[in-house]
Amino acid sequence: MTSPAVSYRSLDLLADAGRWHDLLNFAATVDGAPLDERREVAHVVALEAPAGIAAAAAELFPDDDKGYPGPLWEVVAQHRTWRELSPHLTNPRTRHLAAQTRVLHGEDLRAAIDLDSQLLGAPLCLHQWEAATWYSTLDIPEYDRTGMSGCTIWAYPNHLADPMPLPTTTVRPAQNDAVPILDGLSSAAQAYAFHGTAWEAASMVATDQATMPRGQRWQGRRGHEGSQVLFADVYPSLVHLAAGERAYQRRTGQALGRAALWKALAAMAGLTPPADPEIVTAFVERLHCVAWQEPDDEIWYLHLAMEDPEQGIAWVLTGNDFD
Repeated sequence: MTSPAVSYRSLDLLADAGRWHDLLNFAATVDGAPLDERREVAHVVALEAPAGIAAAAAELFPDDDKGYPGPLWEVVAQHRTWRELSPHLTNPRTRHLAAQTRVLHGEDLRAAIDLDSQLLGAPLCLHQWEAATWYSTLDIPEYDRTGMSGCTIWAYPNHLADPMPLPTTTVRPAQNDAVPILDGLSSAAQAYAFHGTAWEAASMVATDQATMPRGQRWQGRRGHEGSQVLFADVYPSLVHLAAGERAYQRRTGQALGRAALWKALAAMAGLTPPADPEIVTAFVERLHCVAWQEPDDEIWYLHLAMEDPEQGIAWVLTGNDFD
C-alpha cells in the first residue's frame, strides 16, 4: 500500500504515521494551501510531534494569538516541560509566551538565564496568591487535534458567602491612571475608581435591574448585597477575562491574560515598568475586596471592587456577557 500524499485531507493519516517533517513542510509552504489549512496542520504538529518539530510548527505563526482552537505557543507547551522546549524555540516572542505558559502549568523558571521576565511584565513563577486557586488542569485549555476543553470562563462570584447589604453612601470618582488599563482587560467589562472603601465603590456601580429577559427573575433581588472575598479567589476569573474569553469571540492564551493582569496590578500600585513582583505581591496582599451579583449574571460575569487602604482608592471591575 502506498503512503498517502501530503495534504490537508490526509492530516490524520499522516499524523498517525508520524510523518511530522512532511506535515511541517506542508504547514510552512506559504503558497501550498489556504492559510486556515496550514494553520490547522501546524496545530496538530505543535501538539503531537517531537519537541524540535513541534517548536518549529509553533513558530510558523508567531503573532496568531487568537487562532483556532488556540495559540500555538500555548499548544506546544501543553505537555512538554521547559527543559524539553527550550533548546528548540528561537523566536523571542513565541519562546517567552511558551515559557510563561509553562509557568502557569506550575514550573518555576526564575533560574532560566535566557528568559526575561520583563518582556511580558509577569514573573517567571507563580506567586502564592496566584497559585492558591489556579488549577492548570482546569484553567488552561486541554487541546486535541480538532478542539479544546477546559473551564476558562470568568464567573465570579458564583455565590455570596456571609452577604452584607451594600452601603447607601455616595463617594467621589477618582482620576486614576490604572482605570484605562483595567478597562482594557476586556471589552465586556468596565473599570472605575473611587475615593472610598471597596464596599462604597461596589455600591456606586452595582445594579439590581436586568437588561436581559432571562435576568428578570433576579431583578430587585440581586445588586443589594456583597461579600468580602480574597483576591486570590478571583484570580483565575481575572486571567480568563483578560485572555479575551467571551461568548462569541476567540480568546488568546492564558499567559497573555496573566501578563495583562500583572500590568494592571502594577498600575494600581502606582508602579512604572519594570515593576518589582514583590512590591506587586505586597499590594495584592493588602487589598480589601468585595464581590456582588447582578440580575443578568448567567455564564460570563465578574463584579469586583478592590480597595487599597494606603491610597484610599477603590477600583471596580464589572461586566458580563451573554450566549
